[in-house]
Amino acid sequence: MPRHASYRIVERPDGRFDITVTLAGGGTHVREGLASPADVETALAMLRDLMTACDAVLVEAEALSLAAE
Repeated sequence: MPRHASYRIVERPDGRFDITVTLAGGGTHVREGLASPADVETALAMLRDLMTACDAVLVEAEALSLAAE
């Protein structure tokens, strides 16, 4: 059975982006300070490749949100 991980993209007040990934076991990892949506997509593509290599499924936890909310 494949493992699961979920990610959330957060837009910070300074215009940068963070990606928060939560693993099925409860661990959380954050990639902070990405400069643009293109950088976010590049980081997510690498993460998807890594998760596929580990026989894991990556799903979006929720839509884009503001850090100030």
